[in-house]
Amino acid sequence: MERRPRRSRSENEPKDEYDRQRTQEEVSQIKKDLVNVARTSWGQQWIHSILDIGRPYRMQRGIQYAEDEDRIENLIINKGQLFATVQGTAPIPYRVKVNFDVIPDEEWDKIIVALSSKKINLIQLLEGILPQDIISIFEKVKYPLFIDASKGLDATCSCPDQAIPCKHIAATILYIARVLDFNPFILLELRGKTKDDILKHLSLLQKNDVDKIEQENRNIEFQFNIPKAPLENILSEQIKLEELSKIGFKFKKPGKIIETLENLGLPPNLHNPKAFRTVFDGIYRTVSLEMYSMAMKLEKEQRNS
Repeated sequence: MERRPRRSRSENEPKDEYDRQRTQEEVSQIKKDLVNVARTSWGQQWIHSILDIGRPYRMQRGIQYAEDEDRIENLIINKGQLFATVQGTAPIPYRVKVNFDVIPDEEWDKIIVALSSKKINLIQLLEGILPQDIISIFEKVKYPLFIDASKGLDATCSCPDQAIPCKHIAATILYIARVLDFNPFILLELRGKTKDDILKHLSLLQKNDVDKIEQENRNIEFQFNIPKAPLENILSEQIKLEELSKIGFKFKKPGKIIETLENLGLPPNLHNPKAFRTVFDGIYRTVSLEMYSMAMKLEKEQRNS
């Protein structure tokens, strides 16, 4: 089917149905390209939230810069703010700053209490995975982890383009999405708490719980006596204490299958899982064989002594 050529249209002339449909398809493809800059669901959700500002064409201009790591440097993440320098066409890099609303401390207290009850999800977060359960905690306290950019983006750039986002702001936002793929804790820091802050608060919370349990235990009056007996009295007459030193174990020569890796599985977010497994197998096998050799040598020396 032959495409209809685009006719020239004056600035104030309204778009016809064909032009509107073509624009919608173009915008839809741009949004897909932008979202696909990230590899994880939370990285993509970050881009989705920024796209609420409604400027996909301007965001698109930053894709090429975001994919060129040499252009973005001096990335600094602080509570409520990120900063980066982006090398544009000028000799001196442009300075980009994006601000985020910090969650109030009283709401963070609620969030941290909720996190303390999600130990498995917290472990996943520490391993570089952002589970939906943690995202939901922030949504329940009415402070979503992902910002609402529908009212605009609080960002500045030292380039001549005063529109937001300029190419350099867009590149920084998209580059952060890739960083989030491996370190989702950055999202929490932008909202007001670093990883160390959260772990410290969780530790204090756990200590308070332990102190409370210990105090409750001290107040319990036991109605029976717990019998105590030395080890010598509870050992069988056939077993002598000196015979315990004869208990030993044997080293098994490492086989072809690395059972440790099979049981633990591969770490998340690997660029090349096959290559990692090959390298890990080689290291583990080398160490295992060396330890086995050392054990056999010691056993032989003991036999000859």
